[in-house]
Amino acid sequence: MKKNIIYLASAFLLSFTGCNNDYLEYFPKTELTEETAFVTYENFKTYTWGLYSIFQNSVMRQYLQPDAAVNTVVEGDVYANYLYNSNSTNTQHNNWQWDNITSTMNMDDSWNFDYIRRVNIMLRNIDKSEMNETDKEHWRSVGLFFRAYRYYDLLARYGGVPWLEDVVGDEDEDILYGKRSSRDEVAGNILRDLQYAEGHIKENGEGVNTNTINRDCVRALLSRFCLFEGTWRKYHALGGSETYLSECERVSKSLLDAYPSIAANYVDLWSSDNLSGFPGVILYKQFENDLIMTTFPRAERGGSQKYGMHARTVGRYLCQDGKPISTSSLYKGKGADATVNDEFYNRDHRLYWRCIPPYRTNKTNGNPVTEDNKNSWWTEGMDEKDRYFIDYMNKINDADHQFPLYTWQPQFLSRVPMIQTSPNSWGPMRNYGGYYFYMFYTTYNEAAIQAGGQKAVTDMPIFHIEEIMLNYAEVMYEQNKFSQAIADLTINKLRTRANVAPMVVSAINASFDPDRDPQVEPLVWEIRRERMAELMGEGFGFYDIRRWKRADYFINQRPLGVRVAADEVGEYFGAGSVFVQASDVNAAASVTSDDIGRVVCVGDYVSQGKGWKDYFYLNPIPKTQLILNTNLEQNPGWN
Repeated sequence: MKKNIIYLASAFLLSFTGCNNDYLEYFPKTELTEETAFVTYENFKTYTWGLYSIFQNSVMRQYLQPDAAVNTVVEGDVYANYLYNSNSTNTQHNNWQWDNITSTMNMDDSWNFDYIRRVNIMLRNIDKSEMNETDKEHWRSVGLFFRAYRYYDLLARYGGVPWLEDVVGDEDEDILYGKRSSRDEVAGNILRDLQYAEGHIKENGEGVNTNTINRDCVRALLSRFCLFEGTWRKYHALGGSETYLSECERVSKSLLDAYPSIAANYVDLWSSDNLSGFPGVILYKQFENDLIMTTFPRAERGGSQKYGMHARTVGRYLCQDGKPISTSSLYKGKGADATVNDEFYNRDHRLYWRCIPPYRTNKTNGNPVTEDNKNSWWTEGMDEKDRYFIDYMNKINDADHQFPLYTWQPQFLSRVPMIQTSPNSWGPMRNYGGYYFYMFYTTYNEAAIQAGGQKAVTDMPIFHIEEIMLNYAEVMYEQNKFSQAIADLTINKLRTRANVAPMVVSAINASFDPDRDPQVEPLVWEIRRERMAELMGEGFGFYDIRRWKRADYFINQRPLGVRVAADEVGEYFGAGSVFVQASDVNAAASVTSDDIGRVVCVGDYVSQGKGWKDYFYLNPIPKTQLILNTNLEQNPGWN
């Protein structure tokens, strides 16, 4: 499929839709237009181009949450408190953490059914078309996929929502002003629709290598949805989890059999300008130079977005011996004299590719990057500790991901951490904690993301086999089927390319990681740790901690930053930096005596928030919708 087709909404589509997002909005009937437009296979093909817009605003569109301060692919991990946004005030960088979510917020972006209507318009015209039965089944399956994708998001946010099986007309007042369908009904209908689609969609969609919705995409969504709903039901004690868990197992295993290989380099999945034929990629969002481009890689290294990890997230990555930092002999970051360099030695390579490891050069910030100066001049005469991670990253990376870090100018950063308050602070890649999050970093397309409004063409995966591997590992545990063979098929494949020793299932007991969440069994903690490390930045975090019913553990942790050597404090930190004191030690906020001396992530962020409330597991229904429809009932706790 041509890249310039998938994400352009056609005028044909727009003739049946509008931009109003009010609850169950409907439009004047256009039966004559529908009757003449939905006739041939090509008619339906053209109409569905516009449905791909559900992937438009963010790769993980279903993880969007109502917070103007966060608006990228990573936001689900910000809300999970894996990451933080230091480009906002202390009470705004995570609205869930600070109890800023209310039913009066403008949440129409999430509570609306216009996309469902668009799909239903297509579905109701299939039987009247001139297509043969096989083609009718195919386009019905494509429509059901998109409807299920949207309803999965609504279910994850609100629980029960109105289920619209058909297009709603002005005479359908019992639907327009009806009650919500139950969670059981909505989840059951999503499962029903996806199972139909799996059995009736064309195996290769619109053809081999067309990057369109096909059977594997349906199975990938089934895997994602069924893991979510099955574990939600299990940990929220709703009953009926077995149906969804067993289905997740079935489709996940079928995909693992179909995609036995993963790419050799973890970083390439999110730093390639062409994912066609990329190992393990099932569906991806395509971009073309001067046609359809993305702002993510540029914004990541710009002043508008300053996402960072905090110490707890960094600490969850394993050491290269496969052990956590609490028990590994390779970990050097313990004790009051430890520095940020000590924390990063001998760690999972995925940490290095998501959080910039520390380094320092002998040059000043802002030097232009040229072919003549991009190698030895960075580190001539520098101490080994200063250049260690420059050399290490250039050893494990290919030529497209070299260090030191380039900004979007392109110029380079003389040092990392680059603390906002430092007297040496410069350029866009700064934050208040020092653990700078990056994801799209590559040097080969710098010309495409320089100043002047240009954007990048890095393709972005929507479904890929690494997620399915982790789904399979988790669902096998949830059904008491996890074994060394399952670990080798899934987690240990991922660890091999991250230079981490294999998981040995028999070695994981209560003493394997004394710092784990005490309410979580040791083995599932390790499986979830692997999910966090592999999928960091893809936005799964918030829905994960909700479905596990462990949001309080993650949200209530105080975001903390780096600790540097005592004689370097003035070099890395300046006025406005706040450090953990002995009086700040607080088990409830996961602050220990080992954290004394760490910088607090946001300049004025001197507390960890107001804490998680149990009713936060579901979003509030917007108050405007409750006024419009008095038969709607608010989710518990939000009144």
